[in-house]
Amino acid sequence: MSSYTLTPHGGAPAGRTVRVGWDAPLASYFATAWDEPADDGAEIDHMVFAGAAPYDISDPAIVLDLVSPYAVIPENLREQLLADRDREGDTFRGSPAAELVGTANLPYARSARQADAIRDALR
Repeated sequence: MSSYTLTPHGGAPAGRTVRVGWDAPLASYFATAWDEPADDGAEIDHMVFAGAAPYDISDPAIVLDLVSPYAVIPENLREQLLADRDREGDTFRGSPAAELVGTANLPYARSARQADAIRDALR
C-alpha cells in the first residue's frame, strides 16, 4: 500500500490532512481529505473519502481530481501512483477476506467495471 500526504492549499485549517495512494489489498486508488475536529471526541467529517471498496478507482487521475480543491498536487504524483500499482499489484484476489469483502461490496458497485472485477476475483 502506498500513501502520500499532500500539502494543503494556503489558507486551509491547521488540522487539514489530505492523502492519496494505491491500496493493493483492495486493488483501488484511494483519496481522503479531512479537517481535524476542534473538539476532542468529535467525529471527523471527511470532505473526501473514496476508494474504500474493491476495484473502486482504477485511474489515479480520479483521486487527484478529488483532492485538488484541498491540496497541492505534485507534478509527478500520477506517474508515481501508476508505478505503485505496477509494483504492488492486485492482492485482493485470493486474500482471506476477498470473499467476505467482495460479496458485501458487490451490491454497491458504482460501475459495471467494478462489479465485473469483483465477480472475476471471486471466481
